[in-house]
Amino acid sequence: MKMQKVSFAAISLTQWILAVTLLALAACGNSVSNPSQETGEVSISGNLSLKGAEPGAWWAVTDDQGQVWKITSPSPDQIALFQQAQNHRVSMQGHRQAKYLNFEQITPSRVVTAP
Repeated sequence: MKMQKVSFAAISLTQWILAVTLLALAACGNSVSNPSQETGEVSISGNLSLKGAEPGAWWAVTDDQGQVWKITSPSPDQIALFQQAQNHRVSMQGHRQAKYLNFEQITPSRVVTAP
């Protein structure tokens, strides 16, 4: 049986590339599994708007600090209210969800429109 000669430089380069790849994957996995903000009950106030174009449009509230809150899982009644209150000020209570891209997320439990 004939053995192939393998360069130690090629093996160490391969091991280095594998190690860097594993470290990069571990870093990505940590950032996904540990959201930067805790979930919990929150109250926000700001301007309600529809972001994006159909079919991927989503409702959001931009608070007084300029932070955009993506509204997740709105009920049909809430969607009807949002359509009437679009581009107006609302107050909302709900459950904070993990961040989506750079946006905070809230599942609303109570929505109040400004008079």
